[in-house]
Amino acid sequence: MSTNDQFLRTVEAIYASGTDDGRLPDALAAASRLLGARGATLEVIDKTAMRHIAYCAAGLPPIANAQYIDHFAALNPRRPPILRQRSGELGWDHKFMDERAMARNPFYSEFLPSLGLRYFISAILEQTPDRLSVVTVQRTRKQGHVERREISLMQRLCPHFQRSHDMRRRQKSAGVRNDMLENALDLLADGIALLGSGGKLVYANDALCKLAARGHDFSLARGALEFASPDVRSRFATASNAAERFGDLSSITGPTDFVVPRGDGLPAYTVSVQPLVRSKSQTTGHPAAVAMVLLHDPLDRNFAAGEMLQELFCLTRAETHLVCALGTGMTAGAYARNRRVSITTVYTHLRRTREKTGWKSVAELTRRFNELNTTLRLN
Repeated sequence: MSTNDQFLRTVEAIYASGTDDGRLPDALAAASRLLGARGATLEVIDKTAMRHIAYCAAGLPPIANAQYIDHFAALNPRRPPILRQRSGELGWDHKFMDERAMARNPFYSEFLPSLGLRYFISAILEQTPDRLSVVTVQRTRKQGHVERREISLMQRLCPHFQRSHDMRRRQKSAGVRNDMLENALDLLADGIALLGSGGKLVYANDALCKLAARGHDFSLARGALEFASPDVRSRFATASNAAERFGDLSSITGPTDFVVPRGDGLPAYTVSVQPLVRSKSQTTGHPAAVAMVLLHDPLDRNFAAGEMLQELFCLTRAETHLVCALGTGMTAGAYARNRRVSITTVYTHLRRTREKTGWKSVAELTRRFNELNTTLRLN
């Protein structure tokens, strides 16, 4: 397996762990394999009490984890310099100490040799006055110190680990929020809006805000969901008025589902407006809401996959847009016509994309993109 493919699978595992704590060991194991190491750990430390809030390991025996937490963590000479680092910064042995200093410390002379370990490389995921979160990849003496390759790979992995860690943190904090409806809606991939009387916007989830900021077909402005097309605005007004007036799906005779066309030959958004039906005894965090709007972008997962590819392989925006378009089945010629660029320009973007990803043909490029797209959809 090529380094690019292995890196891509590692990032997929990292993001999968962002929504499922149970998959965090898989993410750590994948990072360990990518860097040619023995194992990896994720530590979250309360800096006030200097104790572990959370700890997860892959590739290390359970007894070693217990020994580390109970005794050797306090003797770990890596900890003081790591506590002084900034979020996103890397650390490794020779950045902090030499072999002579390692030999004098019980952590290096007693604990690590019992596990067959010696060296490390770490990345700071979170560094606040109260909390430290750090992922560390553990290496044997034979595997040696990290070199430029491992440092570069860890630097590229760090922002993905940070986002995944933030996803887990947000999910845990969301569990104690009072407004459970809003919490649930923010986890959805589709855009959701809650409308009050007269079509007034009382809530928009994160996905809808991102979709509105991304394109020009609709916007969130002046306390309302506004569509650029007059025909779509009319359809939306009819649907929202019907939902507010009747409040019962069986009573609505007019259309409440419609599409929002867009340019570049891309598939349209689909919109559904539905009344919120609830008894007087029911309460939500948005009691003024009378209708819900669901806005689905069939390319949303393509955008997410494209953004990931852009980060993984340093693609330009034009190259990323081309990959997304090809992933929908659009041909290079159709893409050139829709973007009003020459076919030569398209082929130049395609050649550079293949060079950066190592994928040899349009068929492989499309297949790998769709594999990533499917993985994100499942996660």
